[in-house]
Amino acid sequence: MKKILIAVFVLLAFATKTKAQSFYDLNTIQEIKIYFGFSNWDYRMDTANAGSESYTNADSVVINGAMLSNCGIRFKGNSSYNANNAKNPLHIKLDYTNNQAYQGYTDIKLSNGFSDPSMVREVLSYQILRQYMEAPLSNFVKIYINGNYIGIYSNDENIGNEFLDDHYYSSEGTFVKCNPQNAGPSSGSGSSLLYAGTDSANYNTNYELKSDFAWMDLINLCDTLNNYTSSINNLLDLDRCFWMLAYNNVLVNLDSYSGSFRQNYYLYRNHKAQWIPTIWDLNMCFGSFSMPGSNGGGMPSPLNLSGLQTMTPTLHFTDSNWPLINKLLNTSMYKHMYIAHMRTINNENFVNANYKTTCDSLRALVDNAVLTDNNFFYTYAQFQSALTSSTTSGGPMGNICGVYELMDTRATYLNSTTEFLQSPPVITAVSANPATPVFGNTVTINSTVTNTTIVYLGYRNIKSDRFVRIQMFDDGAHNDAASGDNVFGISIPVSSLEIQYYIYADNVNAGVFSPERAEHEFYLLNPSITLATQNDVVINEYAADNQNGIVNEDGKHRDWIEVYNKTSNALGLKNIYLSDDINDLQKWKFPDIAFIPANGYLLVWADDKDSTLLDYHTNFNLNSLGDSVFMVNDVFAFADSSTFSSFITDQAYARCPDGTGSFQLTFSPTPRATNSCTSSIDISAVAINEISIYPNPGTGEINYSFNSAYDLKSIEIKNITGQTIKILNPSLDSTIDISMLAQGMYFISFIDTYKKQLLIKLVKQ
Repeated sequence: MKKILIAVFVLLAFATKTKAQSFYDLNTIQEIKIYFGFSNWDYRMDTANAGSESYTNADSVVINGAMLSNCGIRFKGNSSYNANNAKNPLHIKLDYTNNQAYQGYTDIKLSNGFSDPSMVREVLSYQILRQYMEAPLSNFVKIYINGNYIGIYSNDENIGNEFLDDHYYSSEGTFVKCNPQNAGPSSGSGSSLLYAGTDSANYNTNYELKSDFAWMDLINLCDTLNNYTSSINNLLDLDRCFWMLAYNNVLVNLDSYSGSFRQNYYLYRNHKAQWIPTIWDLNMCFGSFSMPGSNGGGMPSPLNLSGLQTMTPTLHFTDSNWPLINKLLNTSMYKHMYIAHMRTINNENFVNANYKTTCDSLRALVDNAVLTDNNFFYTYAQFQSALTSSTTSGGPMGNICGVYELMDTRATYLNSTTEFLQSPPVITAVSANPATPVFGNTVTINSTVTNTTIVYLGYRNIKSDRFVRIQMFDDGAHNDAASGDNVFGISIPVSSLEIQYYIYADNVNAGVFSPERAEHEFYLLNPSITLATQNDVVINEYAADNQNGIVNEDGKHRDWIEVYNKTSNALGLKNIYLSDDINDLQKWKFPDIAFIPANGYLLVWADDKDSTLLDYHTNFNLNSLGDSVFMVNDVFAFADSSTFSSFITDQAYARCPDGTGSFQLTFSPTPRATNSCTSSIDISAVAINEISIYPNPGTGEINYSFNSAYDLKSIEIKNITGQTIKILNPSLDSTIDISMLAQGMYFISFIDTYKKQLLIKLVKQ
């Protein structure tokens, strides 16, 4: 057993758009040079922003020396944008006209630091946040436009489809930007998640639907949260909500759901129909935004250092205008989880002052860039003192408290509150028995816990799953040693090759997690399993022109390959590779946690995506005009292979019967199920180069020729359902009249002495 610390900076790598971490490296300042073919770029962009916020075309954008042409540039932001500013926040769209990216990123979001004399608030805030939940990467960029240095910016990863795919394993679900169109006291409820009836018009001024559909999904979430709160766990990722609310409170991040305007977060409904929150726009974190008003419509209070330092951890608990707080955190255990997360954030960053090390490093990094930034919103002297003391003049936002003067006092205050002074349970040991369980058996999780009334185990098989939480027992009947000895236990099935788990213990006053950053971090088990050999698994079915058949987790039709287990035992596949290239047989490797059930099927998408976090996706796709599929093991011993000359839309090549039969063209593909052989045509005994037809497509007569060594006995023309509509007697180098056929797709079946058939696709024009 070992504890895994989630690497918060690691992103997926795609074959077509390989992402790298260097663009968001915290230790270097990036450099972006924008070139317009005109000098009045600022006027044009202000004009565009005053209209439809359309992009202005830049001739080129040079990122760290790499040039990309014809990119879209626009100003962004609400209070941070002003037409009179020489330095406005920017959105750079690299794929505005061309299919291009920099290190896999197509959208670059840049903040101008208008409310932060320290210039490090946003980058520091994201750095802390990524310890506890999925959040954008962030660092610094120097911006030049037409050769002039505009200034130093924060560079924040865009929360779009790429971010969703990377962190939440799909991007086709309902995606909502939770920002009122006109943020302010007059905006009413803001993005509060209050229920406003079934008419989407009641929501569209406070939320922006970023996906193509599903206002009703959001309305259902609001209805459940407000009116059926006991069922909200079925719809909402509560743990991420607790982390978001805990983070907002500890760091006094009030330009957020926890503030007056209830804004600056996203909601995404993932493949498990679960809503996940994501925080964004942290430039006003650490108390540089107004204090919340007394109610949902009230004016926010002016900034007050003492009020910020002592802001209560139970902010909005009794206010129904903040239902995510009011409805959730008045449940005893949920409140205890929220306070436990607050305690973790406070202790790990502020009580021990670790955040200052990062903060000082960031400030030293940007020091010269700020010094030479003539468009910086504050003086250089204010920048130098902005961490330790309040900035009381200058800048567009008036008084801004110092980060250190706020958080040093606040860390002490939080630890003195009634909520933090409660005694949570104590977890002193967590173990698994056996430490390396065997697939198909069970494993017992034990934990020694004192001062508790109830203990839970949360577990799941892969990171894209939801955690299941079940009770642990100290009764001597759950492999927990003796009853009443404070050793709790529970056994769970070993149904995967990875088990992620954590412990949560609760009493009447407080709760505690182990590991403390759960559910974001967790303990990890890697069960053992018998590995497949070349005699155990085969390529069983595949499709190279899937237009209307099954869809992947993103709702897209893609090529696929089905693998079949011929044995009566589940088998691991970490030693097995798939490829479409005889010169690179180990092109794509099954992940270490991949397994295939006894006498079962496993489907892999051959779509050049190279991902293994949800479904498995190879780093190649299949050519419908002719290709090969190879399966080998780690010592290059062939497990299986198949070659085809051409493919037919929405058909598949399948073994009939499963696992042992020859490949046949089937008109009824059966991915993840027993192959349908009743509508199949055997092609296994024919070489792919023995027969040709031309012209194809054709209109009247077409020619066919074949190798004289091929013993051709008959020719049949079939329609797309496989029905024979004409039978011909063959002759060497002859013709076929297809003038009587209607326009469309057909198949010409060449049959040899042994009744083996080669099927060639024909298009009648």
